[in-house]
Amino acid sequence: MADTQVKTDLAALATTAAEFTVRVLNQAIASRGQANWLLAGGTAPMGAYRLLASTYASQVDWSKVVVAIGDERCVPLDHADANWQLIDKALLQVVALPKEHQLRPKSDVSAEAAAEDYESQLCTLIVQGSKVPHFDTVWLGMGEDGHTLSLFPGHAALQNTEPLVIAVHNSPKPPPDRISLTLAALTDTAQCLVLASGSGKAEIIGQIFNNEASLPVKQAADTITDAGGQVTWLFDEAAASQLAS
Repeated sequence: MADTQVKTDLAALATTAAEFTVRVLNQAIASRGQANWLLAGGTAPMGAYRLLASTYASQVDWSKVVVAIGDERCVPLDHADANWQLIDKALLQVVALPKEHQLRPKSDVSAEAAAEDYESQLCTLIVQGSKVPHFDTVWLGMGEDGHTLSLFPGHAALQNTEPLVIAVHNSPKPPPDRISLTLAALTDTAQCLVLASGSGKAEIIGQIFNNEASLPVKQAADTITDAGGQVTWLFDEAAASQLAS
């Protein structure tokens, strides 16, 4: 399996994620003049976003960073449940990331309309010779059931692999309507961080690493590595407590 790092607590995890991302973004900017970053919602990433907006803010030329997001809930744009809204307050507003570099889903329309519009936005990140958007770094969170993005275990949406973005209905977690990138959208990823914290994730992480379950987060990581990208699993000790020593 890919590289695995275990940190003492959530604060140490956040520091590692922030430092990793600064390095990857700067490498991309130096190489191509632009860095493309796919954001993730959830608890584990939020501390890292805040560090990037404070301690590490001056270490990145944010005018050359383009951000997108892996999934979004179909709620009003200013709703407290909107993934983007939380990240915007923690990071994007603080570092004054240019609005034209923020690929935000139109979550206040139907899931089908939002997915179609978002796929057209992501197509602006396709580099010559490819059919999928290029991401210099992708952040993936994971739920206690092993879901990532809005791809849930056993859900029909997980099998919809042709489009880049899909509408997700009847989500097992509220709200029921969402949009999500598919696994296919991850196939031009250079570096991926899978972030998880807390004892609630320990059982499912143990199952994944003992090859007992092929869950969406594992499928996403395998998709990236099979396409030539690098994946780092980043856990705090509580989340990693059931990993074999």
